[in-house]
Amino acid sequence: MKISDIRLVVDEQAAARKGRLGQIRDALVNLPVVDRFATIVTGVRRAGKSTLLNQWAEDFGGRVVSIHFDDLRLATFTTSDFLFLDEVVRERQAEAVILDEIQNVPGWERYVTSALDRGRKVLVTGSNAQMLSRELGTRLTGRHLNLELFPFSYGEFIRYANRSAGFASLKEHLEVGGFPAYVQTRRRELLVELFNDILYRDIVVRYGLRDAASIRMLATYLLGHVGCRLAPSRLKDSIHVSSSGTVLDYFTYLEETYLIQRISQFAPSPKARLSSQKKVYACDTGLVSAIELRDGANLGHKLENLVYLKLRRPDEVVSYYRHETNDTECDFIVERRDGTVEAVQVAWELTAENETREVEGAVQAMARFGLKEAVLVTADQRDLINRDGRLIRVVPAYDYLRDAC
Repeated sequence: MKISDIRLVVDEQAAARKGRLGQIRDALVNLPVVDRFATIVTGVRRAGKSTLLNQWAEDFGGRVVSIHFDDLRLATFTTSDFLFLDEVVRERQAEAVILDEIQNVPGWERYVTSALDRGRKVLVTGSNAQMLSRELGTRLTGRHLNLELFPFSYGEFIRYANRSAGFASLKEHLEVGGFPAYVQTRRRELLVELFNDILYRDIVVRYGLRDAASIRMLATYLLGHVGCRLAPSRLKDSIHVSSSGTVLDYFTYLEETYLIQRISQFAPSPKARLSSQKKVYACDTGLVSAIELRDGANLGHKLENLVYLKLRRPDEVVSYYRHETNDTECDFIVERRDGTVEAVQVAWELTAENETREVEGAVQAMARFGLKEAVLVTADQRDLINRDGRLIRVVPAYDYLRDAC
């Protein structure tokens, strides 16, 4: 490339961003920007990582050079072109550099290290966990702070869409999800295109897969079965692959792009957790609605997915609890950094048919962890249940999800 090409891209991208800050994200206050440490923002494509860093740059007050690498004009950008980029940074007397969607550029971590050594603030975004972690673990060990960004939470959704908290907006959020562009336009093809980009650009091309159809079938199946326990060994025939190992590889690729996430069954030992059957959740319930082919994940499972995303945000250890003797289950056990444990059960509605099962699952989890209280999240019910001195607070999801994590 030529330095004039990079100047042009930086200037035109800056002009395109001007005045387009979007809704201020809740994550902005937690963005870890510290001298001599790179700030790494990861997450699924189009969750708003670029917007978040634009918002930070607006508040920063100093000169910032920002370059978004998911631009066709930068398709030939190589390691040596960082010399040109650094010259542009010096020309602009920038105090901070934003490298947006950097994961496909070789050698980016060397440039980050060099910029940090010269006293600049460096903020990086990327949409592939494995590629970023590999570079972070080699060149940037001990010199980076991470933040994982999700699509709009329920609280962000109702502010952006100008809705009031309540049952109606909860159902709307379950259907629409939180990808900002889709919340604004409601054009389903945007989510279909996003799904295709993740599969083909971030997985099939990157990993040189010859069988794109199988991983597409798996991704579609998983989005239709959020909140379910799934065994990879039972899926290989359904997606027409020959081994469970291939299915496990596909799971890894889908997790690395943040399309899905899995949680383990609670067990005292890491080895037992690793070998346990996993439950699957999607990065966004709107994507589930747009992609699933069957009658699909029911409202209860989508609500469970939303609750998982709320619990996942602080990056705590989240698992599910299953009592092996009576086969009851508590949807989420949250082990917090301070050593406390929270039990969270989710049901769309408590009825005469399911109340005993849902309450018993929470009670068994409380007994296992010595808890006096648990939370049972529903769509629109509020109650307090006492079982042998253990209290279960039944709360509507539009209150529970709106509360700060």
